[in-house]
Amino acid sequence: MPRVLIATNEPVLAKGLQAVLTAGGLEVTDICADVCELFVAVQRSRPDVAIVDVCILPSEQLIADLHRVAPKCKLVGWRGRGSTESPERLVEEIQLIAAFSDGAASPGTLVDIACSDDERKLVTLLGYGLTDEEIAAAMGADKSTVQKMLGSVSDVLGADDRVELAIYGLSKLKEPSDYEGRQ
Repeated sequence: MPRVLIATNEPVLAKGLQAVLTAGGLEVTDICADVCELFVAVQRSRPDVAIVDVCILPSEQLIADLHRVAPKCKLVGWRGRGSTESPERLVEEIQLIAAFSDGAASPGTLVDIACSDDERKLVTLLGYGLTDEEIAAAMGADKSTVQKMLGSVSDVLGADDRVELAIYGLSKLKEPSDYEGRQ
């Protein structure tokens, strides 16, 4: 279970974020209200991820110092007020960051954490080497929808091209019969 530290000077937001993360299966190690508490807590608790309200770390030097005292902790800048992120998506992103903080996660794990069911299906079908038209038929969608999804999935996974997405798909291969419409 990923261990997460929250740093914000807004207690109501901190409690709400703690509830969302805990409900999503993450362990919240500490809630810090200022930069001094943050430095003490990252050294004591050794969280995998620190979600830090951007007003807590106002300078690049403080960020560099935090990296120095807690090099394995991944920092996530967060704007508490006005965040439009869904709670589920926030949990997924924190899990993704934690999963890849030690470099041990597989491409399949990245796909599982970062992609929706339809996106996982798309990536898997790419692993089979299908064309956009074949993917559209297998997914019951049109070609333009598939192309839009390809762009979205490329952004989510940080893939530069279709070949890189297909490599992710190779890690997710399932039997072709798992997909209706596949001939």
